Amino acid sequence: MQKKAGDITHTLCGQTLHLMPERCVFWQEERALLAADLHLGKEGTFRAAGIPLPDGPSLETLERLKLALERTGARRLFILGDLFHGENAVATVAPIMDVWRHNHPLAIDLISGSHDQWSGELPKAWQIRVHHKPFYFGPFTFCHYPEENPQTYSLAGHLHPGVLLKDRSNTDALRLPCFQFGKTSAVLPAFGFFTGLTMIKRLPGDACFVIADTMVVSLQR
Repeated sequence: MQKKAGDITHTLCGQTLHLMPERCVFWQEERALLAADLHLGKEGTFRAAGIPLPDGPSLETLERLKLALERTGARRLFILGDLFHGENAVATVAPIMDVWRHNHPLAIDLISGSHDQWSGELPKAWQIRVHHKPFYFGPFTFCHYPEENPQTYSLAGHLHPGVLLKDRSNTDALRLPCFQFGKTSAVLPAFGFFTGLTMIKRLPGDACFVIADTMVVSLQR
């Protein structure tokens, strides 16, 4: 992995996780990249509603994913749900996804998310292994919806976690995406370019890492 100054290393369950400002995680021991909520094709949902939007968000998301894979040298990709967004999103994005998949023939596992259910069937040529239930791998459970499992540590997406940061005078505020690690589960930020944020509630003992442009910053309570 080509580390950047903006990365933060977080040790979990005896494993080394590199939290990246690209909004994903590199699992060092398995040489695997973890990403959640790409929401490819979301712009098509808006076009169907009469709002003209180009394919830029999906193209930008796939380009950032390409750069993250190249920087880490990942040999496997785990997507924690919502790879696609909206009805017929797979067909809408297929032309650009065909090219991207041809250029990146690594192993891909998709844990099916809420939006993937109606986005359409994935072409066999993409060779994406789909899991409709949480997927147990090593010390972790990969899932879309955050869940508690006493036997393993869960890594999930779905929430698009973010935090609200204010200055001391409360006159300025920023909403930034984050990684949230609790005692038994963690939630990754949404990787997709065209996604929103849900402000999280931080519990005692949580480790929260905010993505501030090109840096991941540990947020102390």
